[in-house]
Amino acid sequence: MTATVLIYYDFRMLGHNPHGWDPDRPEWTDDVKAMIELQYPNANLDTYTHPERPQRLTAIVDRLLMEPIDGVRWMLPAPATATQLERAHDAAYVAHIESLDGKSGWLSKDTTAVSPGSVTAARLAAGSGISAIEAITAGEARRAFCIVRPPGHHAPADRARGFCLYNNLAVTAAHARKALGYDRVMIWDWDMHHGNGTQAIFYDDPSVLVVDSHCAAPFYPGTGLLAETGAGAGLGYHLNVPLPMGFGNATLLNVFDQVVRPAARAFRPDILLVSSGFDCHYLDLVCNMDETGYAAVTQRMRVLADELCDGRLVLVLEGGYNAKALADSAYAVSEALSGKPVNALNILADDPGCAVVSDVAEFHARSIAALVPGGTITD
Repeated sequence: MTATVLIYYDFRMLGHNPHGWDPDRPEWTDDVKAMIELQYPNANLDTYTHPERPQRLTAIVDRLLMEPIDGVRWMLPAPATATQLERAHDAAYVAHIESLDGKSGWLSKDTTAVSPGSVTAARLAAGSGISAIEAITAGEARRAFCIVRPPGHHAPADRARGFCLYNNLAVTAAHARKALGYDRVMIWDWDMHHGNGTQAIFYDDPSVLVVDSHCAAPFYPGTGLLAETGAGAGLGYHLNVPLPMGFGNATLLNVFDQVVRPAARAFRPDILLVSSGFDCHYLDLVCNMDETGYAAVTQRMRVLADELCDGRLVLVLEGGYNAKALADSAYAVSEALSGKPVNALNILADDPGCAVVSDVAEFHARSIAALVPGGTITD
């Protein structure tokens, strides 16, 4: 049966368009050029373009418009307000980002940067998840997909990092908790990179359960170790799943079966949120997933949301830098959210991540057992 899926998008997010080099930070420029030359020896540095570019969104939107999916309803997000942003970010940091409206420049030597339209785009990206959960709470639908940029999961409370200005999913989760009264929020970050910013924001918060599957350190950003499981009252509420490069669809399905679903059934969330990066797609050259894998895990998340939280499920776009991979994966995910059965799944003959997932699940078993009401982790 076709279900209503809310798709949040605003063309003004294309106005975030950093490019070129920062003449005010020559030492950063030199560092980045050296990094690019090492990884891509044939790159033309004179024609360098920022990988977090507007075409990431237009590829997705064009595909969805050219091949409409039954049940999809396009929605305009409201930009996040300062009050909403400050539920996840320091007030001084929000004021700093807002002061950059209309300006250009790099904020970090990892090429995180702003252009004149970036602050407007960042407000809309952070506001998309808020708009989605407010619509879901009001009963307009049960599922939503937010097509946004800049991405968010690398941004902690107090600085920009990893192409991210505001942490879109953290802002969404904090709004669900503090404005809409959801007692328990669960996040799965399946982007190829560890969501270090999301982890930092909720590291001591037992009301937000975070599962993060990613390429293991030292892969960027070098965090997300197995032993990073939370602190204080939040101990045991961060379940990192560091994986080897080259993993495929079967690995992510195993992460769902062995970690995500058992943890969710123990935690009993009021809403499920996904940091949905598509950079594990084989066209991004590091891992070996494809769109059939993303469709399959989305279908399982949809069923899990129906089981645990009246279907409340919101996906927010994170990474993914190949236009075809983004378009194909986002389309497959949107179909799965609408209820279309997933009839195809490509599996590697030898997926290097599957055995690792079993070891990770064993490591986290005690934390998952303690997620049940009244459970505690003891030595």
